[in-house]
Amino acid sequence: MTKWEGKKVTVFGLGRSGAAVARKLIPLKARLTLTEESAEDKLDPNLVSEMKRLGAGLELGGHTVAAIEGADLIVMSPGVHLDLPVILEARRKNIPIISEIELAYRFFSKPVIAVTGTNGKTTTSTLIGEFLKAGGRRAAVAGNIGSPLIEVSDQDLDFIVAEISSYQLETIVAFRPWISLILNLTEDHIERHKTLRDYAEVKARIFMNQKNTDYLIYNAEDKLVSEMVLQAEARRIPFSKNRSFLNPHEIKIPGEHNLENALAAAQAALICGIKREVIDRVLKAFPGVEHRIEFIDEKNGVRFINDSKGTNPDSTIVALKSLTNGKKNIVLIAGGRDKGGSLTDMCRLIKGFVKKVVLIGEAAPRFKEELAKNHYGEVVLSPDLKSAVNTAYSLAEPGEIVLLSPACASFDMFLNFEERGRAFKELVGRL
Repeated sequence: MTKWEGKKVTVFGLGRSGAAVARKLIPLKARLTLTEESAEDKLDPNLVSEMKRLGAGLELGGHTVAAIEGADLIVMSPGVHLDLPVILEARRKNIPIISEIELAYRFFSKPVIAVTGTNGKTTTSTLIGEFLKAGGRRAAVAGNIGSPLIEVSDQDLDFIVAEISSYQLETIVAFRPWISLILNLTEDHIERHKTLRDYAEVKARIFMNQKNTDYLIYNAEDKLVSEMVLQAEARRIPFSKNRSFLNPHEIKIPGEHNLENALAAAQAALICGIKREVIDRVLKAFPGVEHRIEFIDEKNGVRFINDSKGTNPDSTIVALKSLTNGKKNIVLIAGGRDKGGSLTDMCRLIKGFVKKVVLIGEAAPRFKEELAKNHYGEVVLSPDLKSAVNTAYSLAEPGEIVLLSPACASFDMFLNFEERGRAFKELVGRL
């Protein structure tokens, strides 16, 4: 008999995270109900069939109080908001509410290295994994990157590297990384967290359970991060691109932001006992991660760059700064589901470096309006990504760049930024 046998668990969200929770708990004899906002005809039929075969109860097309009746535990998928009436009712009933990463943590016995921040999480998490593996350690990289954390079994591992979003941190309880990393903080997910200060408070939860035997690596050049970590009990280790112990010219991935990512990852690797020469060797060869300022192809002298992971304005700013030659050499494809943050700084940069902006998705009207306020009118509206790629290619000249960096979430048109990035690469391949 397992401690889960007979426990009634309600999982909110039937995406990758929710399905992974079902696959973990049902074999342990938990009684599982999955509640999903989307109707069945909007979901992957293979996934629905799998959940039915497993024996999960399904509530599709909305969340009702019936789904939480008698529940011993609620597990939240990251995309589901906590202000739902049914969640407020669950709180009144004192039903424990946790995130999928909290659930995963309860199965772990090996040290967790957790990475958060607005931008750079995937690159930093991936780099830490590469450093550990190159140094002979066994490590899995999961969480907000690749596989859900609940899918990781640490039986044959030395470390778990977890990319953690603000959504996942909202409902942690005991989650305690041995090493936590906070890379930066800028406006993001304002539609959910309302203010930058509220967003920062959620991010700070990554170190709330850490003790003085744990480590907190943070960006000393980020004022908000430097302020928030003062409350941490963990041993604080700053990193700074202005006091780098790495040689930027020997890091294959370009850009100041990637120097910061490399510094953060290297600090974590050093704590884990990885030698400096191993770190240097990996940095000389590491090509970067998919969907982040990723070179795709060159067609008739026009370079195509996939930055689908650029899901907020600051991320797009980083991409523009990395690719510009100081002139208006970029045709930018942007837009998607608006997160509600300020567009002012991005618009100013677009004025200097972008020849044309091709807008798609729900955010297109606001983006066009904000660009107009900043006296930029070189804008084309496209109905979908295919049209946007064709239009951008027609506008670009040899020596210029077509950049997909949406500054938005993907959920209005795609399941996630990965699907959006793959679609972009496929469309470029057809040109």
